[in-house]
Amino acid sequence: MIEELKNTFESFNKKISKKDTIAKIRSENFEKFSQLGFPSKKLEDWKFSDFNRIISNKFKNININLEQQNKFKFNNYIKDFEHNKIVFLNGFYNNHSFNYENEEKILFDNLKTGPAYEPQGTNSLNLLNNAFFTDGLLLYVKNGYQCKKPLVIYNVFNTKNDNNFFNQKIIINVEENSKLDLIIYSINLNSVPIFLNTSNFFLVEKYGLLKLFCINELNNNDLNYNLSQVNVTENGIFENFILSCSSAFFKNDIQCILKENHSSGFINGAIFGQDNQHHEIKTNIEHIGQNTKSYQKIKSVLNKNSKAIFQGKIHVDSNAQKTDGYQLSKAIILDQDSEFDSKPELEIYADDVKCSHGSTSGSLDEDAIFYLMSRGLNRFKARKLLIKGFLVDAIETITNEEIKKYFLNKLENKINELR
Repeated sequence: MIEELKNTFESFNKKISKKDTIAKIRSENFEKFSQLGFPSKKLEDWKFSDFNRIISNKFKNININLEQQNKFKFNNYIKDFEHNKIVFLNGFYNNHSFNYENEEKILFDNLKTGPAYEPQGTNSLNLLNNAFFTDGLLLYVKNGYQCKKPLVIYNVFNTKNDNNFFNQKIIINVEENSKLDLIIYSINLNSVPIFLNTSNFFLVEKYGLLKLFCINELNNNDLNYNLSQVNVTENGIFENFILSCSSAFFKNDIQCILKENHSSGFINGAIFGQDNQHHEIKTNIEHIGQNTKSYQKIKSVLNKNSKAIFQGKIHVDSNAQKTDGYQLSKAIILDQDSEFDSKPELEIYADDVKCSHGSTSGSLDEDAIFYLMSRGLNRFKARKLLIKGFLVDAIETITNEEIKKYFLNKLENKINELR
């Protein structure tokens, strides 16, 4: 597959790169990717997910999309709450509206013309993104501005041909004393399987607040890798909630650095896996400043040969005294064919810290089912109620009440699909 991808890249690079310097840097990224290949279980970060095998089974070939559809109008917007919006269609910017904001306080641009990103690190999917990305978002919330309404980024796909490979970058800077509630919403409107490879960078400056929510409504044959690199400075707060209940493969890879004193990072998620789905949340939170705080809670429910993975690492630097780090993952497994893997890690080099982690998995409590049935519910409804109560615990961590209600409705609809 990599040889075929090389031919695709050479053609793509000639069309997309307007400058020789950009073409050269893209080529360097692809060359490094070619040496590493798609991730496999040989890598520690992928020990539970053989992506090389997964993508080889799903796609005979990978084709890049370079066609924009400016005439297509997406109307399936979230109606549960007022919000600003940016729409990307098949990997390209389509339209936006900031009807509820002072647009002088928000700097926005798309990344269609560049820049290029030097090849760094050994994350082969990030290198692949650097080589192939076609468009993306650059957004600054200016100093002291508190966004009045959430911003929803709609990643919409409706490809009808064999263009199945999409790469996107999102770069957001929440400046000092600023606030943004951001929802990234990905949806595939057609049955053509796609591979969505996204690379995000978020900077939260002094006393800034970024609340990030991820919704995946891709189809059951789609693959999605989502890398988020986050830097949080003094007294800044980063909150992240992930609802993972669609796609054949969905991996959220979150790398959060609490760089300065009193910075905080909160990562919570609910995984609802069915029908051979493979979902993973991987976190690496680095405590660098003093009096930093991180909190992670991931809840998973698995059914019909599905698989969920939580790999969570808390790293505490030797200077990061007074660190408070907490990590918890729990899973309910509804059938004998499903699987939950957990790998919690604490790496602590400071001596004045409070850190803990825990992980449990099991089946539904038969005594609780019996109790609910004794109160008039049938077994099917009793199971549903217990599943909802288990996953709602993660959603309760959402601090925006309108968005919390929206996620609760989404989750309830998914649970109602249980048969």
